[in-house]
Amino acid sequence: MLSRNPSFRFGPFQLDATERSLLRHGRRVRLAPKLFDTLLFLVQNAGHLVQKEMLLRAVWKDTFVEEGSLSHSVSVLRKVLRPSSNGNRYIETIPRHGYRFIAPVESAQGAPRNVFPPEGSAGPTKLHSLAVLPLVNLSGSVRQDYFADGMTEALITGLAQIVPLRVISRTSVMRYKNTRKPLPKIGEELGVDAILEGTVFRAGNQVRITAQLLHAPTDRHLWATSYERALRDVLALQTDLAEAIADEISSKLNLRRRPQRTTHRHHKAEAHEAYLKGRFAWNQRTEVGLQKSIGFYKQAIAKDSQYALAYSGLADSYALLGSRRLGDVAPREAMRKAKEAATKALHLDSTLAEAHTSLAFVKFQFDWDWKGAEKEFRRAIALNPNSATSHYRYAMYLATMSRAGEAMSEMKRAQELDPLSPIICTARGRLLHFQRDYDAAIPYHRKALAIDPNFVEAHFNLGMIYEQKAMFSEAISQFRKVIRIAGQGASFWSAGLGHAYGIAGRKNQALKMLIQLQKTSNGKGVSPFDIAWVYLGLGEKDAALTWMEKALAERCNPLVYQRIEPALDPLRTNPRFQALLRRIGLSR
Repeated sequence: MLSRNPSFRFGPFQLDATERSLLRHGRRVRLAPKLFDTLLFLVQNAGHLVQKEMLLRAVWKDTFVEEGSLSHSVSVLRKVLRPSSNGNRYIETIPRHGYRFIAPVESAQGAPRNVFPPEGSAGPTKLHSLAVLPLVNLSGSVRQDYFADGMTEALITGLAQIVPLRVISRTSVMRYKNTRKPLPKIGEELGVDAILEGTVFRAGNQVRITAQLLHAPTDRHLWATSYERALRDVLALQTDLAEAIADEISSKLNLRRRPQRTTHRHHKAEAHEAYLKGRFAWNQRTEVGLQKSIGFYKQAIAKDSQYALAYSGLADSYALLGSRRLGDVAPREAMRKAKEAATKALHLDSTLAEAHTSLAFVKFQFDWDWKGAEKEFRRAIALNPNSATSHYRYAMYLATMSRAGEAMSEMKRAQELDPLSPIICTARGRLLHFQRDYDAAIPYHRKALAIDPNFVEAHFNLGMIYEQKAMFSEAISQFRKVIRIAGQGASFWSAGLGHAYGIAGRKNQALKMLIQLQKTSNGKGVSPFDIAWVYLGLGEKDAALTWMEKALAERCNPLVYQRIEPALDPLRTNPRFQALLRRIGLSR
């Protein structure tokens, strides 16, 4: 059984996290706030080494504190607690490493469990939004970061599907990993009024998680809990923790929980371990990371052939490789494998929102099954309304269908759920670009670059906007930045520069880019659409259309935006272009 009681007993003391009180023989012992937080953190991790740096991050996350101040705080706590009756101390110093709470600790049954302040007291009476900050890895090894990150992502996903609150997506919260920003500042940046933070300690086959819920604007403690489980029960641990937090929030605020998904079957610990490593690699969003993730997902499936999440992860990896034309696998083959994996995942668990999103993406970007794609997007959002990825990808689908108002509504929702995502910020600017509102689009790309100065898609899209505004020098500058950052690996970046040279009248430089692309047109990553793009910049419409027809045969994914892409306006009335749209299924 898991203890969800935030009150602990050791010796003559009772420590209550919710009431923030320490009692000795029933009488209150006064502690300064940071001393209380230090003691609570040590007690929650009783019997385990707590690294000094981890303790500093957990207790003094909003300020810089020297190690000497921590030592002083521990010294004060030792004086307050005094040695036990048998002469043993409560807090042990581990030289050069940290501290360990060594006294036996037990849960205090029947202790008060009020999560939110009573009527009339200071504190929140209503929560509307929640962010789960990256759980701190207390295992003493960066090799366990994937495990802490995986637990964080599982909590986000679990809570997003249960509580009727806006739950911030992973992309935004991971930017606060190892941060010491004040909690109210984080809450302001994410636009939330509640924050969940905690720690993960893994030793051998045991996992311990502590978590506390705080009111973001005031940094007020609302609730705390601690769980310990064997590694073979990690999936159950993730589910139980999400359920416990959802129960507390829903019951205290009288919120109606969303219907629960079907209960997942137990999976082998080794399979889940491989899945977490795959997710960690996938989130790097690089070619190397995607290839590694595929290997880990396959390991997970080999250890447990009924593991739906592993199939869903495999679908995500192949879909990104195929849409970005990365790796040694041909885009058509990558998309086929993505669809196969997503279908298998849904066969095993039809309530898996992530798999519905993956399948929708393939139907949208490659199959051009417009009705099927919308059905899958809508099902994914119904299962998990807090999935920023689902809202963002559905928005791009709606834009393709010329449903601009609906697209913008979905994109705004995605940005509310993932406010610090450069991908979503850039995509919102892209929607405005499609609507020819270039001046309104520019700030969104600049905001994305403020979040990540090396985000190549924002630079690329800025270049396309500058082209439409006849700001050719600025456009060429942006495309050159893209190539400096990303290198020559993705041919479309080079095609963008070639297109800009062409429309700027710099024909010789455009032709050089074209020759370079044509020489490698049968090689890795080069699409017929890339060559068509440069011909379009040169004003050679027939050649551009010839290569676009070749791109159609390969089902190149940029073709899905051809009905709304401003750069293609010179081809709108051409019968060959109209025939292309009909074959894609996008004619009006």
